[in-house]
Amino acid sequence: MRERYKEGSRRTAMNILSVIEKLKAGNELVLVFPHRSVDGDCVGSSTGIVSIIRSLGVDAYVAIPEALPENMEFLGISEYLFRPDGDTDEAAEFKNNKTIGGKKVGAVIATDISDSSRMGISGEIFDSVDTKLVIDHHASVIHRSDNMWIDPDSSSASEMVYYVALQIADITGRDVSEVLAPNAAKAVLAGIVTDTGRFTFTNTRPETLETAGALIDLGGNISQVCYNLFDRKAKAKFQLSAKARSEVRFFFDDKFALTVVPYEQFKMFGAGPDGVDDVVSAMRDIDGVELAIVLRELENGEIRGNVRSQEYFDCSTFAAGFGGGGHVRAAGFNASGDINELAEEVIKRVQATL
Repeated sequence: MRERYKEGSRRTAMNILSVIEKLKAGNELVLVFPHRSVDGDCVGSSTGIVSIIRSLGVDAYVAIPEALPENMEFLGISEYLFRPDGDTDEAAEFKNNKTIGGKKVGAVIATDISDSSRMGISGEIFDSVDTKLVIDHHASVIHRSDNMWIDPDSSSASEMVYYVALQIADITGRDVSEVLAPNAAKAVLAGIVTDTGRFTFTNTRPETLETAGALIDLGGNISQVCYNLFDRKAKAKFQLSAKARSEVRFFFDDKFALTVVPYEQFKMFGAGPDGVDDVVSAMRDIDGVELAIVLRELENGEIRGNVRSQEYFDCSTFAAGFGGGGHVRAAGFNASGDINELAEEVIKRVQATL
């Protein structure tokens, strides 16, 4: 672990251990919160934290705001997940009594997110609990405190969680394999792989590769992770992706590429909401394109925007204009209304910025 990670990861580990002692005394549990429109990093980092907490003798779950995407099911982490709106006995118990297994939520931890407004249906639960910790790597986080570890220079929240696991193992005198279960290690690896684009983005540093190697030793299968997250395609997704790519429009001397995917197209091919996840990066990689945006309409009418850029366009600032956020080169937002009208508004705002 590089020196610059030690202070934040040590402080976070100590905060977690302090919280754990209080929860044990009160027989309470922890919920860990990813952001909505879940991706590999928020799922991997939240799963890693749950594994750490469970290794310390306290119940914990990922309060996932939506179904785990089909391409992440290979992770085998269903035991870690709790959907507040699910049809399980646990969800019914929580709705009626605000408990899970008879235990109240004594603390909440957010990973890869710090703003409850981007947690979907889980945000209200997060806000209702006083004891909070945050692990995030987004530069857009404005308000910071001692209960937050924010490191914009880190490749991913998942890499940060691995360093926390190392610190927990060191403080408690155990091996890290006793802190991160094999399937959790695989999920953390998936988070790093996702946010580094298979170690091709500029946020990939020597320590990132060292961490990936350690996670492979702990149970992460790099071939399985890369195949399922990047290469494997169901027929429906392949056909929808091809349709979305065929309808890409180019603007402003071909510097801006945009495609719009109405919900009717998802129904046409029988594809799920993640059916065009691969499209925005492919558009961004077209020669001459600086900015790529995909707008997709979900079954409930919500519109998700995925934003990617090459060298100079600030995706995070642009997404923030629509209530979203993210990184300088990759960001996203959620909106409502007519998808074609939103597309026209996006084009106007890009023109004013690009």
